[in-house]
Amino acid sequence: MLPPAPRGIAVLGGSFDPPHRSHLRLAATARERLPVDEVRVIPAGDHPHKAARGMTPAMHRLAMCRLAFRGAPGVVVDDRELHRAGPSFTVDTLAELRGETGRELWFLIGSDNLPLLPTWHDHHRLLALATVVTWPRLGHPVRAEDLEHLDLSATERAGLLANVLDLPADAVASSDLRVRWRRGERDLPEIPDAVRDYIAAHSVY
Repeated sequence: MLPPAPRGIAVLGGSFDPPHRSHLRLAATARERLPVDEVRVIPAGDHPHKAARGMTPAMHRLAMCRLAFRGAPGVVVDDRELHRAGPSFTVDTLAELRGETGRELWFLIGSDNLPLLPTWHDHHRLLALATVVTWPRLGHPVRAEDLEHLDLSATERAGLLANVLDLPADAVASSDLRVRWRRGERDLPEIPDAVRDYIAAHSVY
């Protein structure tokens, strides 16, 4: 009898500036509901869609990710994008992971970013490398009409609409947490305790 095929890998990328409990919930939900046994958390390097100015240095974002996800079952913090020179594109990361592991990939994306996906570098190849799974963001419902006139084939569009996690829409944003921290708020329950301690100790924000 042949051994069972290895399960897939879910990929959760982002700036993680800072990582928060919604990221932890999403990683746990991905492991529960997708045919995967591992979640790769990949902090962004020189993000093509965000100005480098104002992004917290990579060493802090990586350290915060390691603290946030420490002990989370099946979660691996992968720092490959932080070591790339120049812009770091998601499609390159997915191609590397596919080549290294030979396993099916499931790429997690917030619904606020879904209509922007066709603007990403080499997005058709990205969609061939991984199944894109959307998680709901408050105020950004996943609707067929929002994808109709974008640079997507009918098959790509159908795949995107078919793979949406059934979760309450999430409203937590790292940018809002940074603003609140800089205003002097410290009782921010969405930031894990270890991350909150790190931010305070290193004056990250």
